[in-house]
Amino acid sequence: MEEKVRFTFSKEERLRKEREFREVFDHGKSLGGSTVAFYLKPNQLGFPRAGFIVSKKVSKKAVERNRAKRLMREVFRLNKHKLKPYDLIFIARKGILGKKFQEVERDFLSLAKRAGILKEQE
Repeated sequence: MEEKVRFTFSKEERLRKEREFREVFDHGKSLGGSTVAFYLKPNQLGFPRAGFIVSKKVSKKAVERNRAKRLMREVFRLNKHKLKPYDLIFIARKGILGKKFQEVERDFLSLAKRAGILKEQE
């Protein structure tokens, strides 16, 4: 029977505690693209989790930082079913400002493919 894909982003799928972020930063590997960079580390939960960081270096305006965070969150939410169980920390780059969803998604998927965290498609 085919597993139903859920396009939600629940609390269990988020990295929230400083300890969780520190673990990924200390023991994970990193990759960078033009709009986002991310740190990744395998987890034993059976599903991917994500955390998001947008610093004031990206933009001094909270509106722009919040938009960048929303874009990254949406990219993860709509593509998490394609990912192996990893903890990911998305870090926005200045290149994300003014980009459309499709551009950020394309950048993320190419990084994920390079990292080898995409599931094999049947």
